[in-house]
Amino acid sequence: MRSSTFPATPGHTTNLNPTLLVRAMRAAFAVTLGGCAFAGMAHAAPEDIDAAEAPVDAAPEPALAPVTLQTVTVTAQKREGRAQDVPSAITVLGGNELLSEGVGRSANEILNYVPNASAGTQQHSRPRWWIRGVGAGQQQLDFPNPVGFYRDDVYISNSSATGFPLFDLERVEVLRGPQGTLWGKNTTGGAINVVSRKPSAQTDGYFKADYSSHDTVLLQGAIGGSIKDDVLTGRISFHSEEQHEGNFNNVFKGTKDGELKDNALRAQLRAKINRDFTANLSLHYRDYRVDGATTTVASYAPNGVYRNGYVPSRDPEDVSSNAPSIQNIEQKGANLTLEHAFGDYALTSITGYEDFESDSLTDSDNSPLEISRGRTEARSRQFSQELRLASPKGDRINWVGGLHYFRETIDSDSSVARLPEPIAAAFLPSTQPVGFNNTLYKHKTRSFAAFGSATVDFTERLLATIGLRWTTETKDLDLRRIQAASNTINFGNADNWWNTLVGGNFGAPAVARNNFTSNPSTTWRAWTYDFTPQYKIDENKRVYFKYAHGIKSGGYNTSAADVRALNTVEPEELDSYEVGLKSEWLGRRLNLNANLFYYDYQKVQVNITGIYNGDPTQTVNYLQNVDRAHVYGAEFELEARPTEALHLQASVGLLRTQFDSFEIQNGGGSRNGNEFVRSPHVTALLAADYKVPLANGGRVVFGVDSHYTGKQFYFVDPQLDSRYLLNQSGYTLTNARAIYTAPGGQHEFRVYADNITDKVYKNHSLTAFVPGTTNGDVVYWAPGRRVGGSYTYHF
Repeated sequence: MRSSTFPATPGHTTNLNPTLLVRAMRAAFAVTLGGCAFAGMAHAAPEDIDAAEAPVDAAPEPALAPVTLQTVTVTAQKREGRAQDVPSAITVLGGNELLSEGVGRSANEILNYVPNASAGTQQHSRPRWWIRGVGAGQQQLDFPNPVGFYRDDVYISNSSATGFPLFDLERVEVLRGPQGTLWGKNTTGGAINVVSRKPSAQTDGYFKADYSSHDTVLLQGAIGGSIKDDVLTGRISFHSEEQHEGNFNNVFKGTKDGELKDNALRAQLRAKINRDFTANLSLHYRDYRVDGATTTVASYAPNGVYRNGYVPSRDPEDVSSNAPSIQNIEQKGANLTLEHAFGDYALTSITGYEDFESDSLTDSDNSPLEISRGRTEARSRQFSQELRLASPKGDRINWVGGLHYFRETIDSDSSVARLPEPIAAAFLPSTQPVGFNNTLYKHKTRSFAAFGSATVDFTERLLATIGLRWTTETKDLDLRRIQAASNTINFGNADNWWNTLVGGNFGAPAVARNNFTSNPSTTWRAWTYDFTPQYKIDENKRVYFKYAHGIKSGGYNTSAADVRALNTVEPEELDSYEVGLKSEWLGRRLNLNANLFYYDYQKVQVNITGIYNGDPTQTVNYLQNVDRAHVYGAEFELEARPTEALHLQASVGLLRTQFDSFEIQNGGGSRNGNEFVRSPHVTALLAADYKVPLANGGRVVFGVDSHYTGKQFYFVDPQLDSRYLLNQSGYTLTNARAIYTAPGGQHEFRVYADNITDKVYKNHSLTAFVPGTTNGDVVYWAPGRRVGGSYTYHF
């Protein structure tokens, strides 16, 4: 059992490379071993030998490879280059390290190793992507996140589709700050590009079996190689996780809730059509299911009462619900990448298709009371096409230019009801009246963009990059909402309540504002651009300044429950100013990167519950623009390999966010001075791994990492001490592992413990408080300690 305490007075608290970042999983060693390791650097270097003193007839001994950090190649600028040469804040996680360290059950795990970034989720579902305070508080299906997510260079608009598990990867690149020129719209916060391991003529692969807490079995593997010499190659990979015992105890039902099944598959064919022309076809599929409740409620009352006499458990492993909670996701897609060389010029075509379907039942009130339950069936389909041409990179003026087309259709059918007591099977009677509402919509998006970016080498040391992109986007919405007056509707049965409606007064004056249609069509056109001069101090050090102007798409409030909340949200605009240093020291044993940044943020899109015309009895859930806000911060990243055996890593992110001109629409009041959501003042990582060679030719690697996240708010309002359930105070998570690799490197055994201290903290929370009725809010408790072991066979 884990115990939780609710603070009464919360207060503010205040990389890398593939091989770097994910090896960023070990902090205690960094603290205890770091000092002595650096002190011994000189002894680790080979000594110079005077040639005159060497025997004339002595055979020269083979030179030992120097101890250095690995060089990381990325495509952050839409062409290959060293991560340390990219004049921007970028974090890279290598695929081999992700596999070895056990990262990737959920896509959100990648931001654990990025300063000023987070992506909370529950049971591997939709990640909430946030970088440098920029993210989307509104979680509706058709509202894109300002952190762009890409799978093999294909933009994924539906954030729920970005939770695809990570397996058999080449690397993951995380770019911080606006990336609107080369990566397109909806990247004001940054861009994440997941790069799959491609087929090759060499036969290789792996198989991994993992067993951990809650009777969780994970199987993962891949095999690839030649089908026809080097002309046709293929690769197939899979990921299967089944959690047979849920994380949570459903106190009302007496069951274990949160059982998980997550199966994914990827198949690729790569054809070398001729010396200059290659084609790579990739197909992927995911089947995801979670059974049972994974959220609960908590009370602010001294006596613990939440509502109608119900006192929720304070144990974070307990939930209590009377209505079914089931989430099913089926996701499939394909992308085709064509690459053709015309001399030194490269033409690339990327075609992508993504089909996402979700069917869910929820206990919407997250309690054993019958207050509300929901059912949603939704589907999103998107198609994208990008063409780009790149000049020779060695030219004094080198450039990339292209065109991008995107189309998406989203269909959603969502119902919410409060069933009558006789069929609801509730714990206690509820004062909530019997009711029903349904929202049905179709949302279409079409966009087209032309872009270009050029780098000019003024001298060998002075360079400058300038980029420009023009985007036009049209959105069409066809929405209908109906709501029955209280206590005028009945249901045939509880199992299929949304299809067995009986009666219902939908024309009563009391629900006049809750029954409406909306059919807007809006077109936006915008320029995004950036300018980045950089100066090479020497071969291993450079400084840069980057100015970037980014936008995030406008949209509609398709979750509006009141006609007063219907509005068209204008696109966000963000101007970023960043100065940075990227440096390598001590013969490339040490990387030190640092940056300072400032954002001028306009028309910020937020979701908020406000009052109408100053009347506290009339609350409305809004999706609206905030006129102006600002962000500033700093990031420091260090990676070192003092000796062949020891790898160290550290990072610190400092962040301040503030709304400067925030008036809730319809007279709801001012929220000037409030902070952004999920924007802790401090994030930090300390990590180390230490390799011990064994006499039999094998090795053992001991690793530990510690992550600190400062206090954060989960809503832009309220941010009050009295509503502490909507905040999360600062906390530290520590993980440790030991990995034994047998001689030859094919067999790998790992034991691990995540969240060693069994820290209790919240992944998220939701507002439920209603004065005089509900004295509490909804809480998403994060999982506790996980212990396990795995075996991996490489071939």
